[in-house]
Amino acid sequence: MSPYDRLSVMQHRRRASQGGGRRGARRCRALRLRCMLHALWLGGASLAIVPVQAANWELQPRVATGYRYSDNYRLGLPGTEIEVSGGELDAAVTLGTVDPRTRFEITPRIRATYFPDEREEDSTDYFVDALLFDETPRRRTGVGASFSRQDVVRSELPGPEIDLGLGQPEIGDSGNTLRRNRRDLFRVAPYWEYDLSQRHVLELMAQYTDASFDNHFEGQQVDWSELVGSAGFGFRVSPRSLLLVRAVASRYETTRTADGYGGELEWRTDVSELSRFYMRLGGQRTEPEQGESHTSVVAGIGGDWTGQRNRLFLDLLRSIDPVAAGEIVERYQLKLRLEHDVSQRVAWLVGARALRDDPIDDASTYPRREYLTAETGFELRLHRAWAMRATYNYVWQEYSDEPDDASSNGVFVSLVYEPRRAE
Repeated sequence: MSPYDRLSVMQHRRRASQGGGRRGARRCRALRLRCMLHALWLGGASLAIVPVQAANWELQPRVATGYRYSDNYRLGLPGTEIEVSGGELDAAVTLGTVDPRTRFEITPRIRATYFPDEREEDSTDYFVDALLFDETPRRRTGVGASFSRQDVVRSELPGPEIDLGLGQPEIGDSGNTLRRNRRDLFRVAPYWEYDLSQRHVLELMAQYTDASFDNHFEGQQVDWSELVGSAGFGFRVSPRSLLLVRAVASRYETTRTADGYGGELEWRTDVSELSRFYMRLGGQRTEPEQGESHTSVVAGIGGDWTGQRNRLFLDLLRSIDPVAAGEIVERYQLKLRLEHDVSQRVAWLVGARALRDDPIDDASTYPRREYLTAETGFELRLHRAWAMRATYNYVWQEYSDEPDDASSNGVFVSLVYEPRRAE
């Protein structure tokens, strides 16, 4: 679970318990940011391996190692497929506080592949997630931050995993992976909410995302950033439901700069302590430095329902986002994940992500992109701390200016070690 998803869950549980030279400058900035975040990753990893003695801290390691196969690893057009098979290791450890009011955690993670017959496709990827959350009877505040350095096969062809929380669009990928490259992504998202009265709520949020690539390929992979800020005023319709009016402003930097501003009306409700639902509708005016301005509809509807044996996450979004191709697009996105416990030892899962990108500028040469990834699999609990997991993954993509679509099939079989599950 990402820090943004954890922050969203904490906010939800709190309401339920209540009853409610530009390029040169950018490259220098990205280099400084990369050095700082690499130090953060190493520091987090060092902290994670130190024995935790204080009673109010906990350590949660997770290691998955196994075999990965793909018949079209870089999702090339028919006739250009690259087939890979080999080992993969994915290891992470979360160090966090145990406190009912204040929560801090940091999770360094590393993922590495070894493909004996395609050594050029090997990659070692690094991640750090961090979260700080604090609450009082009237105030909730927090900040989530993350950094990743990974091969573009993973960054530009995202899987069906839920990386961000409910109502938050996944952004940035453009689907261009035929050229070998690596991407650094930094994201920080502060949040502040205050109860003006028993029925009235004030909300302030912001999010900054910055992506930089080792190499720039015009029209495929270039640096981009997004800064979004919002202010909202909410009215509690009932102890579990909130109606919120929100003003939003955005700043995009890709191959050109654009500003966006607009408003949203959102209704959200806590179905139970672990289940929630929301609806959102609004509009945004996007004004580029050069070219025509555009007005777009933004919307979202979805929910996260958790029962004794099932968890369903469903989110449908329409948003305005930058992508690595250097364009700003209207993105339609569906995120789905269903987990079902067949028994105490066997669990079944299915997940999917579907999206369509349309450039907001009619004069743009960026084609319409359609993308789908889906997976299904099962987990067999061998022991309270050990499990075997097997998944099948399908990926499909089509650009409107290409003669054919591309697809791939993949399998990942792994052994997972989670010692904290034994407690």
